[in-house]
Amino acid sequence: MKFSHTTPLCLLLSLFAACSPALIDKEDERVSFSITQFIDPEEGIATRTSIAGGNEFIWAAGDTVGIYPNAGSQVYFAMTSGVGAKTAEFDGGGWDFKPSAVYYSYYPFIGDIYLNRNHIPVHYTGQKQIGTTGIAHIGPYDYMYTPATSAADGKLNFSYKHLSCIIRPKVTLPAGKWEKLAITAPSAVFATQGYFDLESSEPAIVPTAYSNQIQIELDGITLSSETTFYIYILSAPVDLQGKEITVSVLNDKRTEFQCKKTPSYVYTAGFIGGLTCNSWTEVPQSMGLILQDWENGGNIGGTAD
Repeated sequence: MKFSHTTPLCLLLSLFAACSPALIDKEDERVSFSITQFIDPEEGIATRTSIAGGNEFIWAAGDTVGIYPNAGSQVYFAMTSGVGAKTAEFDGGGWDFKPSAVYYSYYPFIGDIYLNRNHIPVHYTGQKQIGTTGIAHIGPYDYMYTPATSAADGKLNFSYKHLSCIIRPKVTLPAGKWEKLAITAPSAVFATQGYFDLESSEPAIVPTAYSNQIQIELDGITLSSETTFYIYILSAPVDLQGKEITVSVLNDKRTEFQCKKTPSYVYTAGFIGGLTCNSWTEVPQSMGLILQDWENGGNIGGTAD
């Protein structure tokens, strides 16, 4: 997970103390940040969300979270400790967490002090994987939240839950330069944008626009021989069970290849679901799916209020 904004920890701590009426001076307070597990239905195992060992996600340098007290505007924390670990922990720097107060947190941080906690925006357009092992693109689309949290024994522990799923095609491609991948469904089932309510009892992504296609740009993928690798696409939860979908890849010669698949499960929040594509059919551009309206973000199929 990557976020480019970094701020000195001392400034973050002073912001928290200044902006939140629910914090008063006291020594020896601590805040910890951890991430709940992703579930891989193909492997039947629980995994964590940068990806170590194929699935494990850990805090990365510059990861930034937003925190709301139950009354007041949001403040933020950048991960300056705990990088490369499953849990990041900070010294409270002289805070006291009021026992009567509750706190909410979300990821990735949006830099708007007046952001409505009941309408935190999300989108799934513009994804780009760099290289056959690239994972830096995951963070900005791995929307997460924490339930209402109170401090106990001088500690405030945030445990984040995933709102997105990961669609993970395992592709075997011949030598060449590969530039794009798209997954096309029979109808508009992929959310391209939406929001979630951080204060909801069970936050979930509420789509406001849909497409029949979800896309990812591929950069730096030039193969000298046939190679098998994973492509990671973040999506709002989507039901593809029993639906014939088309996985399309495009090379630098503007030639498209397709692979038909029928997933056997629903891609729910916090799931990684695979699609194995090792047999492809070349199609003429007149029959292609990946090129149509690519530069405009795909085929928008509908909107929802």
